[in-house]
Amino acid sequence: MTYWHHHFSTTEKGIIGTSTSIGSSVLSMLPHLETTLRVAGLLIGICVGVATLISVVHDIKKKRKEIK
Repeated sequence: MTYWHHHFSTTEKGIIGTSTSIGSSVLSMLPHLETTLRVAGLLIGICVGVATLISVVHDIKKKRKEIK
């Protein structure tokens, strides 16, 4: 069996350490990020629903004026 021995340079160690820290931070924040995305989606859905309701009410009022 071949043994691969590699001496990591300071830059490689820094990159590995930084990427590991960032990766673990992202993994630990996943529930928080998921909750934030769900709340943002809910708020956007509510805004779209209100805008649609306003548009429908405006169209109904406009048609009633045309009928009279």
